[in-house]
This record gives sequence, C-alpha cells and structure tokens, in this order.
Amino acid sequence: MSRLISLAVFLLLVVIASAVGGQFVGGDWYYGLIKPSWTPSAVLMSSVWAVLYVLMAVSAWKVWDAREGRSRTVLGWWGLQLLLGVGWSWVLFGLNRLGWALALISLWILVVLVVIRVFRPIKSEAANLMMALAAWLVFVWVLNFFLWHLNGGGLGSFF
Repeated sequence: MSRLISLAVFLLLVVIASAVGGQFVGGDWYYGLIKPSWTPSAVLMSSVWAVLYVLMAVSAWKVWDAREGRSRTVLGWWGLQLLLGVGWSWVLFGLNRLGWALALISLWILVVLVVIRVFRPIKSEAANLMMALAAWLVFVWVLNFFLWHLNGGGLGSFF
C-alpha cells in the first residue's frame, strides 16, 4: 500500500505545480502576439502538458520506489525542474516577458537533462519517461524563441 501512497504523493505534487502554473494564462496579451503558423492550439498544448505531468510523476515515483540511497538526493533535481516549469508559466503568462521566459526555459531544459542523467543509473525507465518532457521543452523553446523574435525580440524584452 505504501507504494500507492508514494505514487499518489508524486501525482499530487505535479497536480499542485500544474494548478499553480495554470493560474497564469495567456489572456489578451498572449492572443495579441504574432505567432508562427505552426503554433499548436490551446487544447493541444494543455493535453500534452497533462500527459507530461503524469509522466513526470511516474518517473519520480520509479526513482523513489527504487529505494537507493541517492534516490532522495537526485529527486531534488526533479523538484527543481518542477519549480522551473511553474516559474516559466509565471514569467511568460503572468509577467508577459518573452525574453525572460526564453532564458528560463533554457535553464529548465538543462535541469531536465540533468534529471535524465541522474535518474538513468537508478531506474532507466524513469529517465526514459523524462525524455518526453525534454523533447517537448525543446519544441516549446523554439516556439518561445519565435514568439520573442516575431514580437520585438532584442535585449529590450529582457527589461
């Protein structure tokens, strides 16, 4: 039973992160931006994020469940990437800062790559689950870059 409880805890953590990040929505500012023609719909974006949050939870749970001594330490990296996701939503949709969001998602990608690296020796399946997030974040980085570029770009967007 404790295995199910620990899975529920990780699912709860991603639900909380998703709910906090979801408080920051595009609104009029976002809808007024010039976007590339290949920008996914809001429904598609939210559906992909929902699946990825479940994968993040299962990934962390698999590492936790491995019960290796270093599992708790490496889960700190997982927690950091979860916080960076909330921060990216806040910066992009809450503060409307495309440049800062681009910088933050770059850091998020790097931390997810660290998570994959430190998860792999403990539970390779957990690392593989996080690869889906890494791939999606690269796509979102490109989208964020084009939003930044098409809507003024430059260093002024960082300030």
